[in-house]
Amino acid sequence: MAVMEQRESKKDVNLRTAQLVQLLTEIGPDIPEIARRLGQFKESVRYRYKEKILNRGFAVQAMPDYEKLGMKRVIMIVDFAPEYKQYASAILTAMNELCYVVNFYKTLPEGEYVVHASVPEEHVGKFTEFMKVLSEKGMFALKDILEFDWFRNPPMRAEHYDFNTGRWDFDWSSANLTDYALAIIEKPKREKFDKTDLLIIKELQMDANKPLIEIAKNIGINYKKLAWHHKTHVIDRGLIKGYRINWLGTRYDYKLEKALQRKHRYVILDLISRDLGDYDRMRVMAQTNRLPFVFAEAGGTNYYANLGFPVDFINEAMRYLESILSSGRGKSLYHIIDQEAGLSFTISYKLFDEDISEWAFNSDDLLRRFTNLIMRIKEEVG
Repeated sequence: MAVMEQRESKKDVNLRTAQLVQLLTEIGPDIPEIARRLGQFKESVRYRYKEKILNRGFAVQAMPDYEKLGMKRVIMIVDFAPEYKQYASAILTAMNELCYVVNFYKTLPEGEYVVHASVPEEHVGKFTEFMKVLSEKGMFALKDILEFDWFRNPPMRAEHYDFNTGRWDFDWSSANLTDYALAIIEKPKREKFDKTDLLIIKELQMDANKPLIEIAKNIGINYKKLAWHHKTHVIDRGLIKGYRINWLGTRYDYKLEKALQRKHRYVILDLISRDLGDYDRMRVMAQTNRLPFVFAEAGGTNYYANLGFPVDFINEAMRYLESILSSGRGKSLYHIIDQEAGLSFTISYKLFDEDISEWAFNSDDLLRRFTNLIMRIKEEVG
């Protein structure tokens, strides 16, 4: 196989890898199907997948369709009080278990946290009130809390990435256009699902390479039953929106129980725009998506983008951000993210009440738990 690849030019190898990545983001690591669509030998596609994707540290993860699961994205900026700062990571991790937090990152140099939650639509009001109560109790200052109608991970723009050298190639002049096509992302209808479906999604969100037989063993369910759920519910109902090629290199190794980072490769920024009219939303989203460095985004009346800029492009990136923000002063801002002070989690499957087939949110119980936590921390710090 290596001899065969040597006969191909580097350009050919990169083109074939980019084609592979495009299909990976659509259907996941189904190598036989990808080979069929590309008209290539399975052995060649499998070799390229292992050599250029997996061996280079790119995790491949299923991305839930949160909207089909009835969830909205809520993004908060919180600043923990001094006595709670050392416990911030533990507190936010507990919020994943108890109240739908799916990731958080610390900002530099402010030391605040950008916190994401995927909250069932019917509980967004209660969630917002709960966070405000925690803020009133002094755990943190709630600087901002914004709702978004949709969330997605845009496909990796592999045509701009050299898989041989691990470097990006992008013509910044191609981004400096003034026409803005209206970006319309329609909200899908809510689908039916159950706890088994969520467990399957959780496993594939951790690692999309897991075979179904391994997933069946992990979640303790009969293989035939699991395969039926995977086909008729997860796949046929579109509960997975697509697959993320984690080109940023930030991932959690569940075997080592450790967060792994690719240090000094990217400068990661969060761009947040609030209360946008149609034109401004169209402009900001169009300008942002001309870049191949958008790792995640969310939209609606507000707009959010998580951007990973290669360090050797940072001057061009900051100038481009200035052009995006120039006509929306006060409505758009960005945060520099500390890559070593954040965590991402899988979907909050534990909060789905299987008996009544509904998402749960018990405000009174949550308030009691966190009030007790606040008291324990205060006693500990004296």
